[in-house]
Amino acid sequence: MANLYHLPELPPSGTASLSGDVAHHLLRVLRVQPGDQIRLSDGRGQVAEATVTAAEKRALQVEVGAPQQVAPLTPAVTLAFAVPRPSRADWLFEHATELGVQRFQPLWTQRSRTQGIRADRYRKVCAAAAGQCARAWIPLVDEPTQLSAFLAAELPPNRFLADRDGDPLGAGAAGDGAVLLVGPEGGLDDQERAACLEAGFTPLRLAGPILRTETAALAGAALLLSDAR
Repeated sequence: MANLYHLPELPPSGTASLSGDVAHHLLRVLRVQPGDQIRLSDGRGQVAEATVTAAEKRALQVEVGAPQQVAPLTPAVTLAFAVPRPSRADWLFEHATELGVQRFQPLWTQRSRTQGIRADRYRKVCAAAAGQCARAWIPLVDEPTQLSAFLAAELPPNRFLADRDGDPLGAGAAGDGAVLLVGPEGGLDDQERAACLEAGFTPLRLAGPILRTETAALAGAALLLSDAR
């Protein structure tokens, strides 16, 4: 059973009826019964305890308690990465959500071909992972964009580029917010790397061996979130 169930909107305190995917999962998969306790969230920090009062064929009746506001995790970490193969991308989104990444930005680079990545699909992956690990904030998943467009956008002040020639991460380097950029398996080309450095990215060494994109993304996220609060 998930630890938190996300809804588009959190019902107000009192009696409420749940329908849609969440209700179907609770009714048909978990077979909840009157008296069972569940936790609901809007995915934007609002969380409320609820008690099942009736389990109908297509709807679930619950008594919702007073909502509580949960602060987002800091540092706020954005992962920007060259899009890996779909199966590996699933793994990246799921486990980086568990770690506490706040935002995902898939990138197209010279050495990563345009694949059929769908942001709406990965938003669902993130929502499911957030429910399993009781995250009150579902990470944002941006539409894929070219690396050049990403570098021209407004970015967090603390910027890191996964690079085997970089230095280890210093204590507190992520501050209250940071972005980690991870290139494709073949690496960024010389022009792309130079553009990242010009945009204020600091090379960051994650490990001795060369890592796959999804492994480097998780290793870097774990480093940046090591003192999360």
